[in-house]
Amino acid sequence: MSNNLSLKYTGNPFVDAGIFALKRKLKKPINEITKDDLKEEALNISDIYVTPAWKKNLYSIFPNNVLVNPKTTKKDNLNELYFNELLTLIESISEVSYNGTCVSCGRRDAVKTFKRDYIPLSGSGSLKNYFSFANEGVEYCSLCAILIQFAPLIMYNCPTYAKNEKKQFLLLHSNSEKVMDYWAKDAINNINKQIIFDNFTGCYNENYTNPINAIFNILDKIINLDDLWGDENPSLTFYYFTNFNKGSELEIFSLPNPIFHFLTKIPLNEYKNWKNIIKKEYNNVKWNKVNDKNDFKNKSNNIYNGLLNNHSILRFFYSSKYKKTYCTWKLVKHYIKEVRNMDEKRIDAIKELGDKLAYYIKDKNSKKTLYNLEKASNYNTFRNTLRKVSKNKISNGDNELLFTFDDYVMYIFPEGNENWKETQDLLLFRIYEKLHDWMVKNKYVEEYEDEFFEEEE
Repeated sequence: MSNNLSLKYTGNPFVDAGIFALKRKLKKPINEITKDDLKEEALNISDIYVTPAWKKNLYSIFPNNVLVNPKTTKKDNLNELYFNELLTLIESISEVSYNGTCVSCGRRDAVKTFKRDYIPLSGSGSLKNYFSFANEGVEYCSLCAILIQFAPLIMYNCPTYAKNEKKQFLLLHSNSEKVMDYWAKDAINNINKQIIFDNFTGCYNENYTNPINAIFNILDKIINLDDLWGDENPSLTFYYFTNFNKGSELEIFSLPNPIFHFLTKIPLNEYKNWKNIIKKEYNNVKWNKVNDKNDFKNKSNNIYNGLLNNHSILRFFYSSKYKKTYCTWKLVKHYIKEVRNMDEKRIDAIKELGDKLAYYIKDKNSKKTLYNLEKASNYNTFRNTLRKVSKNKISNGDNELLFTFDDYVMYIFPEGNENWKETQDLLLFRIYEKLHDWMVKNKYVEEYEDEFFEEEE
């Protein structure tokens, strides 16, 4: 048999994680990885995984594996026992086949039914009533089974302390090799530091316990490794799981493509504003008692939650209470265009209407108009406020239309009462951006916001 493994990505998140971990460890293309490389790296992880912190993690990844099984875990030659198991798998890797029976790659024949001690979230032997066709496990080829053993190297440790939840690890999977390669690079760098300093701390751990915040921390790391993301169109999926013996759990977070594009293309002169908006939206933080990011990074964040759940975050870009904005229209436009998929003509029409309303409020010194725009809680009330402004303009001899009929039905409220709040948010943002200083001077603002702690660069 050829020493070259003819590796290809499989679409299986655990197998592909192992491939990218190996690629980064070996610093070579995957089509050049050999059985000898596998043996060398199998020996390396055998020494890493027997350290206390790694063994603690592996209880929730490979339960009952020789590394954590009570019958073997205290043996002096534990790393040798584990390596010999891996070596047996490596030696049994078969040639590539066009009709392989492995459920992961389909390119080699399955050698046996593997259980959850080797394949996370798979079968558990005799306790098979929860699995398809009462299977004891899953049929994998030797190569895919061995590759999964390297997956923990790029897992992110994020144990939840929520009631009745036990999930612990985040596993990233993407159709973008660039995304996966950059994440593997960062994770393997963390492993290398553990080795260099002889301080083994287990899976990549930055003390996150909130998985959504951890996901955006991972995204920041990946995005900041490169300035050129223009041609990438990645789908990103995060598997949040535990494979602990007392109960396996899995939650899947999918990051839509537009959000990745939005985050990679934030205007440079708006980046600081964006980071401050994020920081402002952490919940239940006593800022006067904050020493560093660790004091708030696991608090629920309105921006992250909104982005991941496809909810509008426009209302967090401004404050009606203080009549101010936290960024410029440039960032707002970038968000509504990339994430909310709003077309250029509609954006321009809403901006123009916002400018006209700002001029009207200032020209008439009309606190009532602003109040009605702010307090409208339904579509009918909001459009009635716009109708009254139009009527007053005509009554006062102002022949400039607030908007045309076509503008109204095509751009201002193209969906009627659907998503009308988005239009309200955009108009209020534009009014505050244009008139904040004037409103402060003319006592539209009754109190002032405390000095906010700016995000550290």
